Amino acid sequence: MLGAGTTLIDRYVLGDRLGGGGMGEVWRADDLVLGRTVAVKVLIPALTENAASARRFQNEARAMATLRHPGVVDVYDYGTTEVAGRRVSFLVMEYVSGESLDRVLRRGPLGPEATMRLVAEVAGALAAAHAQGIVHRDVKPANLMVRPDGRVALTDFGIAHSVSAGHLTATGTMLCSAGYCAPEMASSSDVTPAVDVYALGVVAYECLTGRLPFQGDTPVQIIFKHLNSPVPPLPDDVPPGVRHVVERALEKAPEARWPSAPAMAEAARRAPDMPLAPTTASPTTPPATPPATVPPIPAPAAHPTAPVGIDASRRRRTLRVALTMAAAVAVTAGVAGSVWLRPAEPTTGTQVVQPPTLSGTPVDLAPATPSIVRG
Repeated sequence: MLGAGTTLIDRYVLGDRLGGGGMGEVWRADDLVLGRTVAVKVLIPALTENAASARRFQNEARAMATLRHPGVVDVYDYGTTEVAGRRVSFLVMEYVSGESLDRVLRRGPLGPEATMRLVAEVAGALAAAHAQGIVHRDVKPANLMVRPDGRVALTDFGIAHSVSAGHLTATGTMLCSAGYCAPEMASSSDVTPAVDVYALGVVAYECLTGRLPFQGDTPVQIIFKHLNSPVPPLPDDVPPGVRHVVERALEKAPEARWPSAPAMAEAARRAPDMPLAPTTASPTTPPATPPATVPPIPAPAAHPTAPVGIDASRRRRTLRVALTMAAAVAVTAGVAGSVWLRPAEPTTGTQVVQPPTLSGTPVDLAPATPSIVRG
């Protein structure tokens, strides 16, 4: 139905297809009115006619339109039109030259400094969203665009959640990508900014090691591991400050993580310079011989000391809820609202592997620059 040369509302002429997924496609397009290159995300007709999907797509447009931050892709327009006799909804966004982080990681893991720079930038973008009462809920490499100069842009707010909305709207349904899903999302509890902090911690772990901390044959298996399994140790040669940033973000209990995205961003900026401290036990990785770490990087004074783990009764309650909803879990995994430059994702298995080491030359991002050209 769509193809190069298709014109939407006599203004946007589609060019190259950039990617696609379960909800639609993303195209590079020419804006005939303003004479600029844009990205157009088109919802497939069947979903345009589905009230819930159409609402989610419009929610993405509204969420992104409220944000003005260098680390968030700009939204220019939204509308619905008819193409070949079918109604389609579309979202017009800033065209970002570069590639998604998941494609970058296919060439190998990042170094610690590059990883912390990326974490600080993404946490800054998330802080802007959280300040507007928006939780992204789907932070992962496929939704992070790396510009040619190395700066990162956060995309795809298709399943973003308003903090003021409270509980999830669909009982027994989860909207998240299994590999990056915070433990509390399995219990349909309140969605808070802590779920984005956790997901960014998973992204950082993946950047450093080249793989996800939890893998499985099905989304349900992976989510159960987020709930119950300790995080596999990071490589021994990860600097202690970097290790601490990632491990605290991956705490099971939301209150034990970084208290906010700005706090995580500040910790990431300081992490590479943290000196080696006396060896202590890592709270998130309890192997027989714990890896060395450092005392916690100071958080804002108002942040109270939180318990390290979820207490037994809370864990049992969460697991019971997860078991009863397992058959109804609707994990995005490249389907719900996640169509920005989506290549096929590698299949994850249950093979147990030893902690990796940062051998060889890690992939690096281009040096960041202070200037930005937008649309």
